[in-house]
Amino acid sequence: MLITISVLITGVLLILYLLFGAAVKTNNVENIRIRKNWTLQQLSDTLQRRAGLQYPGLFRVLARTMGYSSPKPCDISIVQGDGLYAIVQKLKENRNQTVNVTIQGSMDAVSLSRLFASKLEVDADSFIFILKSRTAMQAYADFNDTTWPALFIPNTYNLYAATETPELLKRMAKEYDKFWNPKRIQRSIIQRLTCMEVMTIASIVTKESNKSDEYEKIAGVYINRLRKGMLLQADPTVVFARGKTGRVWSADLTIPSPYNTYIHSGLPPGPICIPNLQSIEAVLNYKQHDYLYFCARADFSGYHDFATNLADHNRNAAAFHRAMNERGIK
Repeated sequence: MLITISVLITGVLLILYLLFGAAVKTNNVENIRIRKNWTLQQLSDTLQRRAGLQYPGLFRVLARTMGYSSPKPCDISIVQGDGLYAIVQKLKENRNQTVNVTIQGSMDAVSLSRLFASKLEVDADSFIFILKSRTAMQAYADFNDTTWPALFIPNTYNLYAATETPELLKRMAKEYDKFWNPKRIQRSIIQRLTCMEVMTIASIVTKESNKSDEYEKIAGVYINRLRKGMLLQADPTVVFARGKTGRVWSADLTIPSPYNTYIHSGLPPGPICIPNLQSIEAVLNYKQHDYLYFCARADFSGYHDFATNLADHNRNAAAFHRAMNERGIK
């Protein structure tokens, strides 16, 4: 009898140890991403590989017993001392996990796709394909391969970790409609610009400067040039057409691209990046000034010198180019 009781006690203690005792070998915090359509086998294999999970077979049995037979997309952190029960509880608690996704101004297709792929059930390569396709975007929102940056309004969005591309694009379309409220639409009408034209100018402003206190001046230069029928001659559009960053040279100004505003009049076909909020508001709230030119200051402060005539602008530009040459900037 005593032997039987001893065996039972030993068995109970063993079970408790297996369930609640340390079941991982990691000495660090392991952040593990669970993806859609994983099986329990794939999940236990990942936990074993990443966190040194002990007793993977028992883990799978326990998970099913606790009502977790189908892994759900989420991120969990495995720490030293976690037991099987604790791990399954973390997985259950995060079955409907949400994540914050922050879209920033100046993002391009690659950086945006990587952001979504790192947080949601989005494949980066497939997402880029949709952005670059003339027609694929239209299945979700009224945008195409040239206008897509306007769809993504910079902000932090709380989304389900299980969100896939169709749901994501539909959510972004709703956020776009919410952003373009009657007040902003009225401001665009006052500026004699469509919403897409506002976003396109704002994207150029975003790339021109990181000094938000001069955004309105820069936006005004481009609006003034448009209204006078002048070429925009915006360096960021040339950089976009060239496809790589760096100093703009004379040869770049002849690149045969519809985005090259040194040879094509009017605005480029669409935004050259996701415009930041400050630049959008700067375009919408531009107050009249007479500047038609601007050039980066020779002190490399990040600010610009503005001019109303070409002679003054040429002097400013010459000073800046001398400063770049002296520093050996290519």
